[in-house]
Amino acid sequence: MNLNDTLAILFGGASSLSRKSFIAAVAALSVTGVASAAAIGVNYVDNGNDGVQNGAADALGSAEVAGVPGYAQPNWNNLGRWGNPTFLNDSFGVVSGASVAWDSANTWNSGVGTSTPNNKLMTGYLDATGQPNNPASPYSGWDNANKPDAYVTGLSGWLAGQGALSYSVLIYTDGDATEGRIGEYWLQNASGSDFGALTLSSDLTSHIFAKDSANFSGTFIQVPGTANSVGTAVDGNYILFTGLTADSFLMRTEEQTFRSQINGFQIVAEVPEPGSLALLGLGGLSFVLSRRRRCCADAGVASPATTSLGLDL
Repeated sequence: MNLNDTLAILFGGASSLSRKSFIAAVAALSVTGVASAAAIGVNYVDNGNDGVQNGAADALGSAEVAGVPGYAQPNWNNLGRWGNPTFLNDSFGVVSGASVAWDSANTWNSGVGTSTPNNKLMTGYLDATGQPNNPASPYSGWDNANKPDAYVTGLSGWLAGQGALSYSVLIYTDGDATEGRIGEYWLQNASGSDFGALTLSSDLTSHIFAKDSANFSGTFIQVPGTANSVGTAVDGNYILFTGLTADSFLMRTEEQTFRSQINGFQIVAEVPEPGSLALLGLGGLSFVLSRRRRCCADAGVASPATTSLGLDL
């Protein structure tokens, strides 16, 4: 029996729209994967210069894949100590349309070397100044007290191009010390075209407190959301925020015990998993077949069997 015969048995006198719905549902069920989620990765290198720094010793090559498993990507943007708005490529090597402006007191390195892509990501970092924040309005990203910080804008258009409505942000953090320094990290809603005069509004995320008690050894360790105060700070080398939708965000830091370094960050488009698409297709298939059964029952006709497709609906 071919597909047309099966469709005829299933639908009989059903409308062509139902037949099309069925085909679409089966197609959805056959999905075995989707295109990899695009990401925008920034790797801060140990270099005092401004802007893009692809020639630095700890710069990542375009084909080098680095990052937390499940989020790792190629085509990182290698940036120096500070920069005016700079457009960023995404993990496919395409100009994303999103840009970042950033600043720090200086750069330094964790001492883990450059033998692997992940070591390159975790060696250079933006350093802090040891001063308490000065979040006056308008906010100045160039103020020494607010460093290191970064202002990302232009994400809505990039997200739409990925077929995504939201994104995650990963912040990588590992300094050169191991005595348990604590840094505070969060994302805040901000707007404006001048990094030195931004308008601030509400926080986009909770505040996470990361403790730095060990240098990167090849394993990524997440600082959990429960680490929301100095007293509950947890050892780790990356922070994850999910479910974000703002077109712009300001990455904020506060050094609680001397340092709050940023080694890099990623913005990852949140797209449906293959399993979600399959469930969606199954739901559509169930709807179509249920509709056919109801039509048959109303007309006093026996409902077509579905066992020939291996379905138990």
